[in-house]
Amino acid sequence: MSTPTHLTRKGARRAEEILEATVRCLARDGYAAISLQRVAEEAGVPKRAIPYYFASRDGLLTHAAEHLISRLVDQILQAVAALEDAESIIDVGFEAFWAGLTHDRALLVAWLGLQTEAITNRSLAPAAATATDRLRRMFDGLVAGHLARGGQLAYPAQTIQVTTLAWVQGLALEWASNGTTPGLEDSIAVLRTWLKTAAHPDMVRSEPGGV
Repeated sequence: MSTPTHLTRKGARRAEEILEATVRCLARDGYAAISLQRVAEEAGVPKRAIPYYFASRDGLLTHAAEHLISRLVDQILQAVAALEDAESIIDVGFEAFWAGLTHDRALLVAWLGLQTEAITNRSLAPAAATATDRLRRMFDGLVAGHLARGGQLAYPAQTIQVTTLAWVQGLALEWASNGTTPGLEDSIAVLRTWLKTAAHPDMVRSEPGGV
């Protein structure tokens, strides 16, 4: 859950508004400039309301990280819920993921900013880990479903996971910096093809130099 679970319905709406305001502030001002006062002004609530819902600045950032990634994850899982074959899941799931990223630039900038800021600012490490772990759990669930349906993998699941997340982050950074370009579109196509071969070991073995 991206909001505290002890809240009333009204309180949950207020917490959601604070999280949305936090994402907007992160995208506009960066993590270093984030303060409870700035978020409170953006959300239109008293500053004292934020510790009530999220305990501290670190707690707020951790919940905001989960909030912004959960929106993406939910879109992907809803899009692929009725699908069973790996190729369709990859095509539809990636389309949902990419559409979510590029539709909401504030979300994308906040996510990328969190990952980079956490490298030098260790107080942000828990928030960054929360966002990344949510993506990893989604990936692990999709892989588990593929294997449960009798599918196989050309590489270890962790290798596919790490490679995919690193590739997606690079593509997201490229899009945020330069927008859609022919080179970006080609790289996206290569990633999708690679994911499909990773889900079909025979395709990899039949290629020159395959395992």
